[in-house]
Amino acid sequence: YLYDGTLVMENLMLAAHDEGLGSCWIHRAKEEFESKEGKEILESLGIEGDYEGIGHCVIGYVNGEYPKTSPRREHRVFYVE
Repeated sequence: YLYDGTLVMENLMLAAHDEGLGSCWIHRAKEEFESKEGKEILESLGIEGDYEGIGHCVIGYVNGEYPKTSPRREHRVFYVE
């Protein structure tokens, strides 16, 4: 489930970027939903069972330009025959 959840988050963030939106992964869901308040939130949404939070994803419009990516480092990939 952990790998599935992280793949869902990655695909969500890639889809947001494709639509011209920015996103940010916030890694506190596990701790939040283990708390008393977090369990109450899940219950109020009708979510019951043994679930574990993977992360939160905020999506919105980027204020300004996307940050520039760093150039790739040379000789970081090695091919073995």
